[in-house]
Amino acid sequence: MTNNHRRKDLRLALALGAALCILSNCATEPKESSTGGETHFLTACDTSESCGNALACMCGICTRACTDNGACQSLAASAQCVSVADRLAPDSCPDCPSSNFCDVPCITDESCRALSSSLRCERGYCRTGVAVDDAGSEAGTASCVRGQVGANEVLFIGDSFVATSHQITLDVDDLAHQAGSLAANEQYRDNSSLIDNSLALSTPNIADQYTKGQADSPVKVVIMNGGGADILAGTCDSPPTATCPILVNAVAAAEQLLSQMAQGGVQHVVYFFYPDPVDAAMLAKMDVLRPLLQGACASSLVPCHWLDLRPTFAGHYADYVLADGMNPTDAGSAATASAIWSTMQQNCIAQ
Repeated sequence: MTNNHRRKDLRLALALGAALCILSNCATEPKESSTGGETHFLTACDTSESCGNALACMCGICTRACTDNGACQSLAASAQCVSVADRLAPDSCPDCPSSNFCDVPCITDESCRALSSSLRCERGYCRTGVAVDDAGSEAGTASCVRGQVGANEVLFIGDSFVATSHQITLDVDDLAHQAGSLAANEQYRDNSSLIDNSLALSTPNIADQYTKGQADSPVKVVIMNGGGADILAGTCDSPPTATCPILVNAVAAAEQLLSQMAQGGVQHVVYFFYPDPVDAAMLAKMDVLRPLLQGACASSLVPCHWLDLRPTFAGHYADYVLADGMNPTDAGSAATASAIWSTMQQNCIAQ
């Protein structure tokens, strides 16, 4: 076969291929960048029409309703089924059609980029794109103004859970550095102590840690725990009840301290409460104290964000808890810091 014949055959084949492509509508369309298993997942939205066929617009993002993590795995391996009430500030999404939807928790932008280069970490969850309303706020959320709280205006107070190593504070510092909320040479203040660290059982106590911190420099954010020393050293009848004096006094002291913080200009309190202690007697007292202190936090004049560490520590006691059965290892401190920082991001605290 001559070269001329080969060229004619090639032209004929190309022409036939083009005709077939037109008939079958095989024109190439531009690819969209995908976040996880669905193109629109985690994209900011105003209406469900912008989320494609598989997702809906819920509280400002394209996602889907869920009942467990398994329902979210097809969207992204790291996706979780989260509670709308836990995820968002109260009343910020009153019309959400579901009590749970799929989302991807994060600590820093880097933790989102494994899913997509277009994602960033916004208030503890991965997002791509920002839908804004007429007032300039992100759809479904309140705007977070950064740089309003200085490093010296954040104060840690508490007992041995923090003060045994102070590693929790150091780890929160590191997360704030990674997020750009702290400069490289900055760190938060830590007045937690191994002694004088009850809520009410003795004086000085945790309230004095706050008073000293406020006297040294104005405080806008308090990150605290408290109550463990009271139930460790104090006694109750068995089984303990809410009328046990050491528990009543601890709750009253916490309420007084929160009131003092409100009067002192504190803008936010993150109250993180212990994982279950190994000792059965302590656990019984803690089970009674926990809801009482949570109620004090909920009714506080200063916004108080309650963080229960039991889910964080569940299934990890061998790695997260020291031999004393109460205080955290370095791994437990890191997990606690991550939970604290996530709470801070979700609520725009010291960002």
